[in-house]
Amino acid sequence: MIATHHLIVVGFDEIVANKYLPCIQDAVRSGHIDSYSIIDLECQRSAIEQRVQAVDLKPRGIVYLPDSDARVRETPQELIAAAVQRLRTPGVPAKVYIATEVRAHEAYLRFCVENHINSLVEKPVLAPIVDGRFKPSYITKTMEELIGVSADSPAKHSVMTLSRYHQIYNQRVIASLRERMERWEAPLTSFHLRAAGGVWNLQREFESRDDHPYKHGYGMMMHGAYHYVDLATQVLSLNSALFPERQFKLELSGFGAFPIDQHQRMSRPIASRFQDGDPAWADDADEGFRFGETDVTSTFRLVDVVSGRTVSLGTLSFEQTTPSIRNWGELPPELYNVNGRTSSVDMEAQLSTLYSTHIHCYDIPRGVSADGIDAFARVTTRANAALLPDEQYVSEESFNGLFHSDSNRQLMEHWLNGTEERSSLASHLLPMKVTEALASAVLTPGRLIEIPF
Repeated sequence: MIATHHLIVVGFDEIVANKYLPCIQDAVRSGHIDSYSIIDLECQRSAIEQRVQAVDLKPRGIVYLPDSDARVRETPQELIAAAVQRLRTPGVPAKVYIATEVRAHEAYLRFCVENHINSLVEKPVLAPIVDGRFKPSYITKTMEELIGVSADSPAKHSVMTLSRYHQIYNQRVIASLRERMERWEAPLTSFHLRAAGGVWNLQREFESRDDHPYKHGYGMMMHGAYHYVDLATQVLSLNSALFPERQFKLELSGFGAFPIDQHQRMSRPIASRFQDGDPAWADDADEGFRFGETDVTSTFRLVDVVSGRTVSLGTLSFEQTTPSIRNWGELPPELYNVNGRTSSVDMEAQLSTLYSTHIHCYDIPRGVSADGIDAFARVTTRANAALLPDEQYVSEESFNGLFHSDSNRQLMEHWLNGTEERSSLASHLLPMKVTEALASAVLTPGRLIEIPF
């Protein structure tokens, strides 16, 4: 029997309209939802009305809330309750998709958890704001509190992220690693991941743009990096699954680069063509440090707690300053992918001296439009075929015409249909702990941070 819900979308941005509205239409046709409604901010009214005008499936209702104060940690629960109550279908349970700016996730997620309403929250799960400043040290305790409350509820809560249904990362790389580790009883001993999402922000755009989070005081770690923190955590957790009787901890340290560093890291002749060649903030001014980081790099080791011995070593890097395809001074408003961004993900996992798998996945601009981007992946494996006669010394597979958004759509479809089980809120506690550690490492460069694993 199909359980029908009414969908409430909190934050009707371009991604929802372009990427997920077809999933919503399918769910309406199949009877899993009756229709959808929208909650957004009053300051977004004009943009929302234009967006709604352009889509085929119109929302049943829209509620605009007062613009939030940056000094306020959360949107008041009574405002959320009133908006949800106004939009609900009488006698029909609600589902809430939380696609707001990340600083507002916590309030809506808390409302859903405490009121037993099924929810899907965008990555990363939450970014605690205290006195107008991002406080990464609040992430873990807030996650634990919400997960604890949700454990006694029939409602289900999921997280939208790239690496739970991904054709390459999950279905090929992680699945093949898990199978070999179990068959050979071989630990993961080396893991390196570099995810570079190329977005060229001019210095003035750090303060003005709404589609990236820097002006709210957080950056790469609370944006695109979370997809790959989640992926890295899944891979490193294979050791715990293989050796459940052992206790592990992750030790890491890291460094970051910020918008205030950008003028020293860009080509001045090229930046000058965009009137962006001079520093926007004085080197000794605190103003430049109110933004979140653009780039993060870290090293880590996974340790057996009892013996103190190292099991895995590796690096994690998340960078925005990678080659993009931007050639315009002002952002073209008609483009969905207004950044002209491309990305390159490079990942290698090794099982001691027995086996390694390496994946390089990158975007390929096609045509003249910044929207014309798909992805190419190459997976290369190396094995000690003398000891492992079923393995090849070297193998290589290539995949063309991929779209990372396919995995996001799969997660959305499963959630709308009531069959989502791979990306529960509870399963994101450990990735969010790693996110907290990396965000804290950026604020205290070189300090060693430990996480029970």
